[in-house]
Amino acid sequence: STQKTAASPGYRTHGAPSITETMNMSRKIENVRFPSEMSHHRELSPVCGIRLEMIHFFADSVSNVTEVLSQIQTKLSPDAFFRHLSVQAKQQLFLWQIQQVIALPGRFSLNMSLNMMTQPAFIQALIAQGRPTRIIIEIQDPGNMLHLARDERQIVLAAIRTLYRAGFKVWLDDLYPHQVPIWQRTGMRFDAIKISSELFHQLRTAEPQLAALIARYREMGERVVIEGVETGQDYALSRDSGADAVQGFLLRDPLPIAHHLS
Repeated sequence: STQKTAASPGYRTHGAPSITETMNMSRKIENVRFPSEMSHHRELSPVCGIRLEMIHFFADSVSNVTEVLSQIQTKLSPDAFFRHLSVQAKQQLFLWQIQQVIALPGRFSLNMSLNMMTQPAFIQALIAQGRPTRIIIEIQDPGNMLHLARDERQIVLAAIRTLYRAGFKVWLDDLYPHQVPIWQRTGMRFDAIKISSELFHQLRTAEPQLAALIARYREMGERVVIEGVETGQDYALSRDSGADAVQGFLLRDPLPIAHHLS
C-alpha cells in the first residue's frame, strides 16, 4: 500500500475529518428534518437536503474544511434557484445549516451572499449562535460588490469587520480578476480566496498564468483555494502553481445527506 503524506488527499490528522469520516458525518445526521416552520416556507420547499464537500489543504491537513451545500429538487439550475430566493429565506437556511453541522467535528464553510450581509440583525443572530472559530463565511457573489450603492458597500464592509471581531474567518468565493480592484480598494484582507472551477479549467493548460493569478490573489488573501480539481494532474498542477488547497470531484466521494422534508 502507498503511505499517505500531508500532501495527499487521504491524509488525516486530529481535528480534520478525512473523506471517509466526512461520509460518516453525513450518515450521522441523515435523519435530521427541517424545523416545521422552515418546511412550510414556500421558497425553501425545493431544498431537500445538505451535501458536504471537503476542501483539502496541501501543507497542513489539520486545516481541512468541509463546505456545506444545499441539495434541491427543482427544474431551475442551482444558481438560478438561490439567486431568486428572498434574503430572509437565505438567512433562515444559513442559520439552519449551522445548527445541523455544529455538533460534528471539524470546521465548516457556508455560503453567504452580499445582500444577506446588509442586515445587521442577521449578523447579530449569526454571532449569537456561537462557535465562530468553527464556521467560515464564504462570500459567494463577490462580483456583486460592483453593483452595490456606496452606502450598501459600507454596510457590507462593516458586517465583515464585525464577523472578524467575533472570531469568524471570511473567504471570497469564485473571485474573478476583473472583480479584484473593487475589493483591493477596501483595504480588506481575507483568510482565503477561491478560484472557481470555470476559471481553473480555463487555465489548466496555462500554468504560468495560473501561478500569476494565484500570486495576485495572495495579495488579498492569506491562502488560495482552487475548485474544480477532477484528476491527479489537476491536483499536482494546483499544488505546483502555488495554491494552498483544492476542492472538487477528485476529493468527492458522493456525500449526500438525506434531509427529507416532511
